[in-house]
Formats: sequence, C-alpha cells, structure tokens
Amino acid sequence: MHHFQAFRVLYFLLAYLSPVRCAKAPNPALTPLNYGAFTQTATYSIANQLGFFTANGLNVTFLQIPNSPAGYAALLNGQYDILTGTIDNTVNFRFNQQKALSVLGQLDQGPDLVIASVHSVASVQDLRGKTIMVDNATSGYAYLLRKILSLFGLVLGTDYTFQVVGATPLRYQYLINGTTPDGTPAYATILTYPFTAEGEALPADTRPNILARASDFVNPFSSSAFTATTASITDGIKGPLITKFLTAMLEANQYLAAPKHKSCAIGAIAAQLNISTAVATAEYAAATDPETGETALMQGGIFNVSRQGLLNVIDLRAQFGGFTGVPAGFNFADAIVPGPGKLIDYTLRDQAVQAAAEGKVKIKGDC
Repeated sequence: MHHFQAFRVLYFLLAYLSPVRCAKAPNPALTPLNYGAFTQTATYSIANQLGFFTANGLNVTFLQIPNSPAGYAALLNGQYDILTGTIDNTVNFRFNQQKALSVLGQLDQGPDLVIASVHSVASVQDLRGKTIMVDNATSGYAYLLRKILSLFGLVLGTDYTFQVVGATPLRYQYLINGTTPDGTPAYATILTYPFTAEGEALPADTRPNILARASDFVNPFSSSAFTATTASITDGIKGPLITKFLTAMLEANQYLAAPKHKSCAIGAIAAQLNISTAVATAEYAAATDPETGETALMQGGIFNVSRQGLLNVIDLRAQFGGFTGVPAGFNFADAIVPGPGKLIDYTLRDQAVQAAAEGKVKIKGDC
C-alpha cells in the first residue's frame, strides 16, 4: 500500500508540476528565465497562457519549489532568477541569517489560506493529539497555524505536533490520500490557492474539511512576494531580465483585475492547472478577493507590499521566538521601509510599472 501511495504522489507531481509542462517550447528569439514558485498563481497562469511572457521577450520556465529552505538556497546560488514565496521567508533569511535577499513586490495576501483536515477531524479541537503537516516548522505559515490554534487553546508540543513534509502540493496530496508515503497518518495542514478550491471540488469521501480560514484570525497577512537576490537588482543583465518578468506579471495581474476579462481569465486558469471551468471559476474568485487575493486593494494594482500585513507577519514570528538571529533592540519598523538594497526594494517594480504604463506590449487577451 505504501508503494502505491508513493506512486500516486509521484504521478501527481509529474502531471501537475512538471517544468516541461509549465514552459513554452524553446524559442531562440526569447530570453530564458528560471522562475521558482510553490504554486502556479492566477497571475502566472494568465501570463503564461495568454502570451504576456512571450510578448515581453521571455521564455519562462516554472520550477517547482520543494520546500522553503531549498527554494531560497536555489535563489541564492543562482538556480532561480526570481521566485515567488511567502514574504516571511525573506524576513527570516534577511534578518536572522543576513542573506542578501530583497522583496521586489507583493503578489497576494494569502488567497484561500485555510486549515484543512481529513474527515475524522471535524473541528479544531479534534486536532488534539494529532500531527499536522507543515512545509517548515519555522516558516510563516507554521507560525500562522500556531497562532490560530493557540486561540482555540491548543499549544504546539503539548496538544499537537508538526510533521515537516514539504511544500503545499505535497501536503495536499498526502491529505487527500490520508497518509504520507511512509504510512504516517495525515490529519491536517495549511492549504492555499489553488488547492483549497480543488479540494472543495472533490467527491465527498475525499474532500477535506475546512476547519478555519486564516483571514478570520489574522488580517491583513502579507503572503506571496516576488523575491530576488539584492545584487541582481543592480546587475546589468539580470536586472533588466527580472524587470521584463515583473512587467509581464503586472500586465497579467491588471488583466486579472479587469471584470471584462473574467471569462478569459477563468479559461487561462483552467488551461494552466488542467481543471474544470467550475473549479477555475472558484479559483478566480479566490484570486480576485479584494482582501486576500492577487488583486487585493492593499497591493494598489502595482504589487505594493502591505505594511500592516508585513508587520503582522513579523509579529507572528516574534510571538513564537522566530528571531533568534536578530540583536536585541532591532528596529523592525525602520527595517521594512522600502529603499535601494533594503528588505523591500521597488527599483525593478517601478521600472515594470513604467513599462506597463507605456503600453509597449499589446495583448488583446482573446481566448
């Protein structure tokens, strides 16, 4: 049985997350860019399916991030040109480990971010004595999970434990299977776009329970952010390359935000994720949620980082001892003020905003 479950997970990863499937055929007229991400967002789906990348001269290869430590290590050693990951990761690497990483802009506020469980776990209280799957025990989502459960009176190590298994795609598949490949029962985990809606569309016998929505407890909560090495921002080759990527994503994001494009946006999401129109419609609703989605008002239509959302992320990490590498008296308020070479550096984002405003790329968005 364990071999069968492992085969199902391998099949899921190959079919759903293969970089070959997520990249266009090589075109010598296009410049290659390696993009690391945990999930294929709605904005990425539109950019890839409707030609925003190619219109900006890019051949983008999507590279699935297996877990947070591996993803950011890959960015630092040059395997990715840019990645999208939770902003907490950049906060951690920058402030605790003094790694030269910068956030270029914020993509979302955690769309469809939920605590999901198997059927035998009907409420948060049922998590007592259970193991909960996480990507990393000291990541932003893990701290968010601890915060929500603490409000129900549950304490990590006393009432429940963590099992580190990797990124959301893996955790989702294990949750649906009801077990990890080694036979350990899978009880619950954090899910987000696109897996929450996909899970809700499953037959009743495999459909996860939604125990809590994160936005009901911590809101705003800055989540996915465009991140690059600080040095790449001023690099004469990488900087312009990343700007083209951000321009394409910004144009796709603005396309997503326009109600007149709803049908085409849903079609692009369905095609990219290989899901039904009905499920893609639910994904579209999550992506365009004005509080938590990829077009959330706090992002201002130009990938602004929500200061309050970021402060909430920092506060959660601080509550659970997540700043062991930060000296006493560290000024977080000043450290998150945007500026060249800082945690938040809008240099390339601003160039992308200007390029998009100039309207050099003409996308009709026909579908």
